[in-house]
Amino acid sequence: MIVERVSLLEQYNLNLLLDNSLSEGYKFVQKLLDEYKIGSNRFNRFGESLFVAIVDEEVIGIGGLNIDPYLDLIDVGRVRHLYVLPRHRCSGVGKKLLEMIIKESEKYFRLITLYTENPIADKFYRNIGFSRAEGIHKASHVLNLEEKEGL
Repeated sequence: MIVERVSLLEQYNLNLLLDNSLSEGYKFVQKLLDEYKIGSNRFNRFGESLFVAIVDEEVIGIGGLNIDPYLDLIDVGRVRHLYVLPRHRCSGVGKKLLEMIIKESEKYFRLITLYTENPIADKFYRNIGFSRAEGIHKASHVLNLEEKEGL
C-alpha cells in the first residue's frame, strides 16, 4: 500500500470510492468531489492536505485535513472525508491515512477535530488517541496535538 499526498485530484480514479460510499449511505466522498470541482475546497489553504491510499494502482482510501471551517481559529484543523473501501477496512489503511493527517497537522495546528455519528468510527478514532469533543461546535472528537503521546 502506498499513501501519497494529492496535488491534483483529477489524476486519480475515485469512481470506486464514490460508488461504494454512496451505496453505504455516505455522501461525504461526493461532497469532497463536488467541492473540489467547484473550487470551494481544494485542500490547498495553509496547513491543508489531502491523501489517498493506493493498492495495485487502485485508490482504496482517501482522507483530508482542512482548517476547521466551523471555528474561527487558524490553529485548529479538521479531519475531512476519511473513507476506506469496505474490503480494505481493518487492514491498517484508515490508520495509515489518519497517521499521515496527524503528522501533517502537527506542523500547523494545536488541535484537530472531526465529526462522526458512526459507532465503529468512534471506536477507531478513540483508539488512535482522539477523545470525545465537549463544547466544540460541530465536532464529535478532538485530538490535542500539544498533549498527544505515543501516536
